[in-house]
Amino acid sequence: MGNKWVNTQRAPEHRTAVGLVTVTETRNFTSAPPCSASHTLQEMGYDFKDGKLVSISNGLDATDHRACTGSPSESLLKSVSDYVETYLEEQMNFRKILLPLNAKPSQPTSYIYVSDNASTSKKLLLLIPASGQGGPGVWAPSVVVDKGLDAGSQIPYIKRALSEGYGVVCLHPNGGNVMTDGKRTSVKYHEDSKQHLRYVWDHVIMKTKASRIAVGANGDGGGAVVDLMSTRPKQVRRKLFAVALSDAADNCFTSAGNAANKRFLNIVCQGWVCCAEPINTQITCTDGSLKICSAGTSRPEEIALAIIESVFQFFVERYNKASKR
Repeated sequence: MGNKWVNTQRAPEHRTAVGLVTVTETRNFTSAPPCSASHTLQEMGYDFKDGKLVSISNGLDATDHRACTGSPSESLLKSVSDYVETYLEEQMNFRKILLPLNAKPSQPTSYIYVSDNASTSKKLLLLIPASGQGGPGVWAPSVVVDKGLDAGSQIPYIKRALSEGYGVVCLHPNGGNVMTDGKRTSVKYHEDSKQHLRYVWDHVIMKTKASRIAVGANGDGGGAVVDLMSTRPKQVRRKLFAVALSDAADNCFTSAGNAANKRFLNIVCQGWVCCAEPINTQITCTDGSLKICSAGTSRPEEIALAIIESVFQFFVERYNKASKR
């Protein structure tokens, strides 16, 4: 991507004996190659084995080990998130972009991760976790601890997207408050998920060559997309072709503004919720404004991985329709 965005960071080029995970393998994270963040987990008594977090002392999955040790600590959850972010840099050549752009050294910053082809690809996939949960590359760190990288990280979505020619942008809606000199400080333009997406859209997404944009959002991450539609309707209608919402709320269109915005969102959006009905069984909505389907599982921690094939099939269908406009 060159110097397209100035506040970028990249880890040194890194390969291991295991090598890169094949981008077309979307269902199984067959191994988690060691990266420079592994030592922190190891110091805490854990490491990844075949994509599962295990106790070094007894080889038990972290969730079994915790039956004796209790809930995961905040430091373990952070270490898991750090591992995924480092994996993106070292194994998938993602760049870390500090936000706001051109921030002064004394200014608190947030960040996102972008794939190497993000500035040049004709289509982009934006991944947005729910408020209070994940960060770039992570839907929920607690799910990574309990169920592994496939279930709790965005890596299966990233690999699938890259294999289908997308550039990828991993947003960080929960990075708007940071510790500075022992005090919690807000990051300018990133105080909440809506402001974060607006800033990334204006200063990163609109600077790329992408003419078609899809979004994968978890929980209330969809609300930020609706806000973007209401504040930048012309840009969004021109570029956005699909929005996949997991753990979706059927009333998320209430802030969409006028009827035209709601009609557009009704066309490009589809949601999936936890439900034991067969996957993609349509669930009745309270207002009929958003198509919501069963995820084929009643377990929230399984939803992201359970719907991945349906999500990308939805993207293909929507892309083909949008290309005919």
